[in-house]
Amino acid sequence: MRALLFRMIYFFVFFGTSTIAGMLIPFLQYKGFDPIQTGSLISLFTLSGLVGLFSIGYFCDKLKTIKKVLFPSLIITTITGAIAILFNKGIVFYIGFFLMGLFNSMLGPLCDSWIMESSDDIKSRFGQLRAFGSVGWAFGVLIVGFVISNLGYKYVTFIYVGSLLVGIFCAFRLKDVVKSCEGSISFKPLLTNKDYIFTVVTLLIICIGFRGYLQLVPYGITRIGGNTSDLGIYNFICSVSEIVMLILCGKIMHKLSPDKLLILSPIAIFIQMSVLYFIHNIYAIYLSGLLQIFTYPIILMVGRTMIDRVCPENLKTTSQLMGFAMFNSLGVIIGSFVVGFLIEYLKIDRAILIMMGVALLGVLCAILYDRKTKDKTI
Repeated sequence: MRALLFRMIYFFVFFGTSTIAGMLIPFLQYKGFDPIQTGSLISLFTLSGLVGLFSIGYFCDKLKTIKKVLFPSLIITTITGAIAILFNKGIVFYIGFFLMGLFNSMLGPLCDSWIMESSDDIKSRFGQLRAFGSVGWAFGVLIVGFVISNLGYKYVTFIYVGSLLVGIFCAFRLKDVVKSCEGSISFKPLLTNKDYIFTVVTLLIICIGFRGYLQLVPYGITRIGGNTSDLGIYNFICSVSEIVMLILCGKIMHKLSPDKLLILSPIAIFIQMSVLYFIHNIYAIYLSGLLQIFTYPIILMVGRTMIDRVCPENLKTTSQLMGFAMFNSLGVIIGSFVVGFLIEYLKIDRAILIMMGVALLGVLCAILYDRKTKDKTI
């Protein structure tokens, strides 16, 4: 029953949030923002989430709970997301949009931490359970792409709110984690942990390339005459591709060390950018989405595993959420702002070339990480 509830939470929460978070660029374009404004708003949206992730893990460990933090976060995300859809430019929109960014960013990481701190039986099935999030995201972006193109954004509100209400019900039914570890709760052990910092910085550089590429894709699709339906299909392919690796990644890391597996991620990102730059064809872009099997799921699984190895026992949630905030959320902020700036002033081709350089830097960092980290499987 516990595993089933986790599956349902992942599916419906990711299905619901994908309708906005998975379509942020067309959503903000629909609201009338230009590329620099869009990139800046996405960066600020993620920055608000970064602040939330830094603080919320501390409160989870301090209060020895995850459920009592996740439950209100789901409720607030539901309300603020509906406000962001229904209101146009103005103070109400901005308040709803940034509060949604603050609490939306906590949902996935809190669910991940809930599993990582559960019984060994649940923890060992993290990849399989997390795969239902990708399934929900895949169908969410696919369906909302067609809904936006044919019916408009007002109908997205019903999908968004309805899905998250199911997630709220499942979270209410799920039993909370048991945090029995004693000791002072402080950020200092993390900030002085060289292994922890080294892992997070490596993942951050790779994530900047990955998130930058995701910001480039909608502009690349628009350049060749595509629309939100094409973007929805592309996002669907990416999310479905993730599922395979999320299920198999744990087994792969029994035979291949996580640090070696991580090298594949920036290489795949570089290939995806090459396709976007050299081949102006929607079907080629669709096919490049299959390479997502080697990008985000590896970053997520390797990141969770390596952070879990090096973090203090009494700071499990804090270390996971802080790490995720640093490499994922900060990666979104930097990647989104840089891509928005590059497209506005240098146009898309030069923007892709520069981000390809970032992807190559990620390859070098992953190789250095592999050489400096003990080569052991899980």
